[in-house]
Amino acid sequence: MTDLATREDSMAIVRAVTGLAKSLGIVTTAEGVETDTQFDLLRQEGCTQAQGYLFSPPRPAADVAKMLRRAPQRSVA
Repeated sequence: MTDLATREDSMAIVRAVTGLAKSLGIVTTAEGVETDTQFDLLRQEGCTQAQGYLFSPPRPAADVAKMLRRAPQRSVA
């Protein structure tokens, strides 16, 4: 995901996948999102979900409920 903002071929893949998913009514999840720039680009291209270090490092399942209660909400759409 680190090349997303700098490589045209990366964006071409994102556009192809999000376009296909949108036409089929399928949810898309971008993995490995690390920066606000990446998140913004993915949102602009129609990606419907994202995960990665921008939101949180990996956490034990027991921490999820507590993390969700205090986390600021970010919306892809």
